[in-house]
Amino acid sequence: MSAPALVGKVTDATATMTEILTDLQSVTDTVGRTDLSRRLAAAQRRIGDDRLRIVVTGESRAGLSSIVNALVAADVAPVGQHSPQAAVIEHGDRVTRTPARRDGLVAVTAPADLLAAGVVLVDTPGLSGPESRTAAATLDLAPTADAVLFVADAAHELTPADIRYLKQLQAACAVVACVINKIDANPRWSDVQRANRKLLTEAGLDLPLLPVSAESHRTGHRGNDNGKIVESGIPQLVGYIREHLLARAALLARESVINDVRVVSDQVTLALNSEVTRLQDPQRDLVARTHLEQARQAALALRKRTSNWPYALGDGVTELNVAVEHDLRNRLRALIREAEHEIAKGDPSKRWAQFNTWVDDRINAEVTDNFLLAQRLSVELAGTVAARFADEERNSVPRIRVSDTHDVLNSYGQLEELESAKGSITQRAVSALRGSYSGVLMIGVATTLAGLALVNPWSIAAGLLLGGHTVWEDLKNVKARRQLEAKIAVGKLMDEVSFQVGKESKQRLREVQRSLRDHFTEVAEQRATAADAAIADAARAVDRHEDDRRDRVSAVAADLERLQRIRMRAAHLADVAAA
Repeated sequence: MSAPALVGKVTDATATMTEILTDLQSVTDTVGRTDLSRRLAAAQRRIGDDRLRIVVTGESRAGLSSIVNALVAADVAPVGQHSPQAAVIEHGDRVTRTPARRDGLVAVTAPADLLAAGVVLVDTPGLSGPESRTAAATLDLAPTADAVLFVADAAHELTPADIRYLKQLQAACAVVACVINKIDANPRWSDVQRANRKLLTEAGLDLPLLPVSAESHRTGHRGNDNGKIVESGIPQLVGYIREHLLARAALLARESVINDVRVVSDQVTLALNSEVTRLQDPQRDLVARTHLEQARQAALALRKRTSNWPYALGDGVTELNVAVEHDLRNRLRALIREAEHEIAKGDPSKRWAQFNTWVDDRINAEVTDNFLLAQRLSVELAGTVAARFADEERNSVPRIRVSDTHDVLNSYGQLEELESAKGSITQRAVSALRGSYSGVLMIGVATTLAGLALVNPWSIAAGLLLGGHTVWEDLKNVKARRQLEAKIAVGKLMDEVSFQVGKESKQRLREVQRSLRDHFTEVAEQRATAADAAIADAARAVDRHEDDRRDRVSAVAADLERLQRIRMRAAHLADVAAA
């Protein structure tokens, strides 16, 4: 599929959705439903940017930047150089690179067909480990992406840490694909692919595995060798992005518009039909008022029936806080036990810097997992509360984002330095002299009874023996003190982590509660608002002059016809999406 054809298809669908929403909003404005107008305006903003955002992540030196360069057929990402900042690559007339923006991302443009088709690539720094700060930063970007490409090296199979990271990515982004790079340098890459497929299946991950060679594509592109370009697998990867990911993005946009059109048009049609009934037969106003009052009572009954949703939300948030806090405490307690086990292996002062780095990486990983749990449980809570409303509102929930850990990981410090590690050689020498002096004096006095001098070979040997024993006991005591001090330092750090992370977690969950409360309050009031507006329209129809009534009947009939055409266009859009 060529890039211009795909661009045209996406543009036509976007234009159709925009036209449908614009027409429906003009009809909605005539009935004075500002709440529905705001909903349609929000839908138009959602379809205003239909580009597909893809985050590229993976192992360090697996060829992330070379994959990005191959996808756009240009050198937009530096290869072989570690960059601490992610880069956003968008379509432009020429290759440009702008320093980091306020969000910390480098802006890059390139005149590539794939980018022109609506794709935005995010080139992230290579991972030094799935539990590193780089991995945590990439996980923060995943919820904002439509898809994630995980790049692995064809030289070896996926590690357990890689599988765990892939699970975290899938929890944050619904679409994840694995790209196996450097198949040209590894003849047995197919065996690695089969092994990776088995590992993913055992882990419950149904992810596509796409073998490629960015280096072969680079060589073929420079030499204009189409055969080598095809063998590299990059065209197949581009085809996957075009045919699966771009198509899915358009489908989601259409489904969202169709749902909004259906809900809004139903309520506008109800108001217009009520008005035209009053206009055509004013003598039936009393009966019409009775019917509309019944409709209003039905709306109030619906509101009462769903009035317990605040209790469901309150109970759910309480359980959510308890579950997240309990999970964090369990994780930190397990980490404390593991850290104490590491400390007990030897003198912690000799490897304190390495141990500090290990503890920091582990804390980052556990905190990230805890926030991903909070994200999943928050989404489940939103679905539980939404299930108490009408079917058309169940998919209309605000976007929830709790898993961003960028600020949280910087809110706590590191392990304190060990004070007992500052012992000097002089102290050890004094201890040795104190022990040896006791030995010389004790044995020397005893041997004087046998006629020997106070200082003799026996007393000297005893002094050396007791001095060495004193030094050994001193070293053992120092080691024990350092281990105890290290455990205390770990406990203090975990207390700080628990306090800082717990405070931020509770704050974000309160924001989730406020967001859901405001959203579902508005949903519950829409039905009653629709009935009230219909009653007000009926009252105005009774007092309207016959000529004005006839004109209004014609205008309302025209609006109903427009609504019918809008619904038909939306239904056709749904059929196209299903096909």
